[in-house]
Amino acid sequence: MKGRIGLLLLIGWAVGCDTVVPGAEPVLVVEAFLETGAPPPAIRLRQTGPLTGPYDPDGAQAVTDARVTLALDTLYISYRPDPAAPGYYRPERLDLILPPQMSFVLEIQWRGLRIYARDALPPPIQIDSVQVSFPDVPVPAVLLDSLVLNDSLAIGARKGYLYPVEVTLWWHAPDAPDSSYWVRPHLQPAVPFSSVVVDLFLRTEQVLLEQQSAREPDGRRRWTGVYAVPVDSAQAPLPAHTLRVALLRSGQAYARFAATRESPERREPVSNVVGGLGIVAGIALDSLRLTVAP
Repeated sequence: MKGRIGLLLLIGWAVGCDTVVPGAEPVLVVEAFLETGAPPPAIRLRQTGPLTGPYDPDGAQAVTDARVTLALDTLYISYRPDPAAPGYYRPERLDLILPPQMSFVLEIQWRGLRIYARDALPPPIQIDSVQVSFPDVPVPAVLLDSLVLNDSLAIGARKGYLYPVEVTLWWHAPDAPDSSYWVRPHLQPAVPFSSVVVDLFLRTEQVLLEQQSAREPDGRRRWTGVYAVPVDSAQAPLPAHTLRVALLRSGQAYARFAATRESPERREPVSNVVGGLGIVAGIALDSLRLTVAP
């Protein structure tokens, strides 16, 4: 049930990336996720733009003149820019599989600067089982429309009904008692209604130390999340829908990035890129898709 989950959910913060100070020199923004058991990935490079300048979705911020090298222990892999996708760099070798617990360094030479980041590949991870539960009837709720939510009294509130859907997943953690790995369980339901405001009161994802997750007597780890599916009336059944359940293991670099990517107190997430912005992280990932229905 190994699957590829769209990591773009975590890097959307950089879509309109700009400089902290108007007129400042551009800063390199790096996005690279190295996955245990997979080939070396594509790497994305962009540069920040001025605060007064418009964002160009066609790639004006793309960086195409950098030199990129990935060092895996004593092995060095060169990257080349992809002419068909400005800002993306592809590895010259695709015959390699990234092994677990190997350290790596990504180094970039750009405009006379050296930008780099270090991390390590975590052990592989696998979802053992998933349990989904929901009530027989929906519960009354006040639904807030996040599209009109503002500082005034016009918050777009309306009375309605929803089904809280509870999802529990189990997996095995590394045996080492001093393990410092983090995990990010994540629920992605495909439902016609989505409310950022409602999600704030539920738990569709979490970033936590793996050793701090709930532990079963058999040694497995457990996490429970909740999402909501709104319905039109108190008699309406739960609509059938698909749910993607994902579980990611990482080191501290990715965990800090994921935990701060939506922080209102920060302009950008915590970065492990020295001399630039963004994230270069080793991850292990598993995901599955299932159908939820009465």
